[in-house]
Amino acid sequence: MVAEGSPQGDTGNPVALVALVFVGIADPLRPNVCDAVRRCHEAGIRVVMLTGDSPATARAIAREAGLLIGHGEGDILTGDEIAALENGDLDRQLERAVVIARVTPLDKVRIVESLQRHRHTVAMTGDGVNDAPALRLADVGVAMGRGGTEVARQAADVVLADDDFATLVEALVEGRSFWRNIRRALGLLLGGNLGELGLVVGASVMGFPAPLITRQILAVNLITDALPALSVALQPPENRHLAGLAREGTTALDAPLRRDVIRRGGVTALPALAAYLIAQGVSGLPQARAVAFASIVATQLAQTLDAGRAEGTLTRPVLAAVTGSAGLLVAALTIAPLRSVLSLTALTPFGWALVAGGAAAAVLLSRLFALPDVRDSSGTRLLPAIPSGPLSARL
Repeated sequence: MVAEGSPQGDTGNPVALVALVFVGIADPLRPNVCDAVRRCHEAGIRVVMLTGDSPATARAIAREAGLLIGHGEGDILTGDEIAALENGDLDRQLERAVVIARVTPLDKVRIVESLQRHRHTVAMTGDGVNDAPALRLADVGVAMGRGGTEVARQAADVVLADDDFATLVEALVEGRSFWRNIRRALGLLLGGNLGELGLVVGASVMGFPAPLITRQILAVNLITDALPALSVALQPPENRHLAGLAREGTTALDAPLRRDVIRRGGVTALPALAAYLIAQGVSGLPQARAVAFASIVATQLAQTLDAGRAEGTLTRPVLAAVTGSAGLLVAALTIAPLRSVLSLTALTPFGWALVAGGAAAAVLLSRLFALPDVRDSSGTRLLPAIPSGPLSARL
């Protein structure tokens, strides 16, 4: 409050002062907080606000941030209530709590432990010295890099350079995309090698000569293994919509990866084997081996090209990697010294047609047998509709 009075008056006695105006000081939310909270909710990420403010202040901030949407006004706990609860009762209360006010450092530790007992994956944000124990205990501790203390930064796993909650949401987008990219890259790499094995074994089982010799197999691996798989692993997220990205995690490298490898191995081997058998019957063994060499490479590059899309467009790294590998393939088939080293013959127009048809068939078969979603070992659908662990935050 601002007041005025006589210069000769007693400043220690407000009775003689005349009130002029009340001054309120607010620490407003960042403009993008509401949108960031909404994106978390849509993606199945539960956001819990821990604050040292009073319950009334905490409720007002939570309402402004959109945390109370879909929750009752009573879903607010205080530090005193937490201190009076046994672990079992605390666990049940935290399953529906959205805002926790007047918390102490010990309360934060108990909250993290309680959520972890219910098998939640907990990310804890903080900036002060008193946040350090909870940051260390959480599955992912997130400290503020600009306004946070050195103790908090040292205790955390991740540091936000701009202290912006929306940046953390973008990190979640990158994280979900990371597992997808790793699974796709390994699927292309291992599935391609499995396809090469299937081509050789399939032809041998059917009584035909080996479709590839040793030097040709090494050349295939050189062309298809390095740049294409690396470009897929490093490509940007498929989209920036967090709820549109599957929550895979380490389970992406379990059954989903095995299915991906088997699928890609099959759709790599079958078109190449069919092209080899047709060329063998039409043009003889030398031309058939050249067709097999080109087909096994083309089927893998076509699948890489199909997997290299982000935000509806083909990413430049994938396009560059596939173009470079395709250039090496064309060079191996058209430059006489390279053909001589690899024991290849120049492809006829019919041979090129077989190669192009095999590449197109690989993409069609890959899309036909692609899995619609990703599931964990218990069969749970790991798409954004499934809630993940709480993310406690200071907004």
